[in-house]
Amino acid sequence: LQTPNVFTVMLLRQLQVKNFRNLKDVSLRPIPGVNLIFGDNASGKTILLESIYYLSHVRSFRTQSVTDLILRESPYLHIVASIHLNETQEIPIGIRRSRNKSEIRVNKQPVKRVSDIAAQFPVLAIHPDSYRLITGSPSQRRQYLDWGVFHVEHGFFNAWQRFKKALSQRNAALKSKQKFDVCQLWNNEINNTSHYIDQLRQQYFDKLIPYFNQLTNQFFPDDVVDIEYKRGWSKETDLIDLLEQNLQKERLKGYTYHGPHRAELIIKINGQSAQTCISRGQQKTLVALMRLAQAMQFTGSTDKCCILLYDDLAAELDATHRKLILSVLSSMNIQLFLTAIEKDQLDLSAWQKIKMFHVEHGQVKPYA
Repeated sequence: LQTPNVFTVMLLRQLQVKNFRNLKDVSLRPIPGVNLIFGDNASGKTILLESIYYLSHVRSFRTQSVTDLILRESPYLHIVASIHLNETQEIPIGIRRSRNKSEIRVNKQPVKRVSDIAAQFPVLAIHPDSYRLITGSPSQRRQYLDWGVFHVEHGFFNAWQRFKKALSQRNAALKSKQKFDVCQLWNNEINNTSHYIDQLRQQYFDKLIPYFNQLTNQFFPDDVVDIEYKRGWSKETDLIDLLEQNLQKERLKGYTYHGPHRAELIIKINGQSAQTCISRGQQKTLVALMRLAQAMQFTGSTDKCCILLYDDLAAELDATHRKLILSVLSSMNIQLFLTAIEKDQLDLSAWQKIKMFHVEHGQVKPYA
């Protein structure tokens, strides 16, 4: 199931970051292989990864506050990148974000939807708070699942938008205690889009599992690791029937009980919940494997490589797991960004091409 270490498309060729946290004006040209960003704690290593992630997701993996992201006393942040799509095509993408407005451009054209930039620039991140994918709310695991579905199933985004609109209308009718026939107006749209969303999620999940199992067999050889997809309503009952049957209760509560917005991934180790039965370190390892499986599946389904950001790998894993992870990473078709305190902290000998950047007080310089 491993993919060859051959890079095809979607590479970050050039990055410019202005006024993003402590990065006032930074420019770098990464390579297709592994890019090591090293420097002291609080120098700006994680912030550099965060800026790349922000350009893809238009949100941070560390904070929900835009104010926290914009350099103090600066009116806006600005991130621009050149993305290599194929042998003959590179496009610029960029975000300019003030405290109350954002502008997104793809190939010099303004776009309004985050999905338009995300589709061109698929980025995954593994960082010290990643364990919350296991310990956090079901919405975080749905986001994990939907990142993969979005990037490999072209019909997913429109179906999800239609579902959200219908769900919002139905919930508003329920909350304001509208008549039954008014509340039922959106049942068919919810039912139709829900089944399509579930179908795409299930197809993606079924393709993801072999990669996940391959990795967990290496990292958890003495344990049984299971991950199960639950669609958000009973397999024994059709959703349209549940929408009809629960209407009275839902009018009292003011929201819709069943549907893909209640989907969940159940992760178990030896039959027990991974939320409670394993250590924080094991949770971090497991989440890393979930992300790596996604990157592998993405390449397998699209013949493209995504960008993987791995923050503080040395501190997150013990020596044995660190060696295993680096072995897996070196075999993958990804553009990789790693952070470390010292340039020799990680054994990168498996890569033919390595580029290093030294970060100090928010300044980033290539290290020869």
